[in-house]
Amino acid sequence: MATKIIGILNCTPDSFSDSTGEVSVTALMNQARRMIDEGADILDIGGDSTRPGSICPGVEEEWRRIAPLVAKLAPLIPISVDTHHNEVARRAIECGASFINDVSGTRSHEMLQVVAQSSASYIFMCNPHGNAHTFGEGFSFGIALNQISSWIRETTSICVEAGIDETRLIADPGMGAFISADPLVSWMVAENFGTLSHPGGGLLLGCSRKGFLKVLGDLDIDAKDSCSAQIGANAVRQLPKDVPTYLRVHNVAKQRSALEERLVPFPDWRSCTAR
Repeated sequence: MATKIIGILNCTPDSFSDSTGEVSVTALMNQARRMIDEGADILDIGGDSTRPGSICPGVEEEWRRIAPLVAKLAPLIPISVDTHHNEVARRAIECGASFINDVSGTRSHEMLQVVAQSSASYIFMCNPHGNAHTFGEGFSFGIALNQISSWIRETTSICVEAGIDETRLIADPGMGAFISADPLVSWMVAENFGTLSHPGGGLLLGCSRKGFLKVLGDLDIDAKDSCSAQIGANAVRQLPKDVPTYLRVHNVAKQRSALEERLVPFPDWRSCTAR
C-alpha cells in the first residue's frame, strides 16, 4: 500500500472565517479542491481546535462548523473527521465519513461503540493526558518510544475487545505538546518511526506545523511545511512497504513532492540542539 496523504481542513474561525467571523464554507471548499488537485488521498475535517490554550466549542457548535463540508466532500474523496465527541463521530459517519480521528487519548467506550457499529476506520492518537485540550509534561526523552509502543498495543487491544477489527485501527504516536512538553521527544519519535508498534491498519504521522519544529529556529510557514515534508518522507520509509502509512499535512503539494524524491535529507535537529 502506498503512503496516503491526509490534507488538513480546519473548520474553525481562526482558520477560515468570513468578514463576520463565521466559518466560511466557500473558502473551505476552495481549500479542499486545491488539496485534492495537489494529490490528497483523504481530507481530515475538524471543527474543534486542539492547539494549546484552545477551548472546546461543544458538540453542537463543532457539528455546525463541519456538517456542510462533510456532506459536500464525502461523495468526492474519503473523509476523516477529527473529533473526540462520540455524537459528532456518529453524525459524521452517517453523513459519509470513512475515518474518525480521535486525538483525546480517552479510549471512550461510547466512541469505540460508535466506530464498532460502522465500517469506518478509527485513528487513535497516543495522548498521555487523556484530554484533547489539556497538556502537561507528558513523556520524557529516554523512555518515550517504549511508552508510546506500549500505549499503542494496549489501545489496540481495548479497541478490538470493543468490536473494531484491527485492520480498521490506525495508530498516531502523537507529536508536539500532545506527547511531551520537551520538543526533542517528537524529533526522536520521527527519527525512530519505524520502531513503533502498530495495529493492522497502520501508522499515521502528524507533524505538520507543530511546535517542536522550533528547535530548528524561527521558521516561516513555507519553511515549516518543507521541514514537515522531509520528516514525513523519511518516517514512512522506515517501515516495510506492506505497513499502511498516513501523513497528515497542511501542504499536500510539498509532501507529495517529498515522497516522490529518491533521497530526502532528515532535518539535522541534533546539531541544532547542541548549540
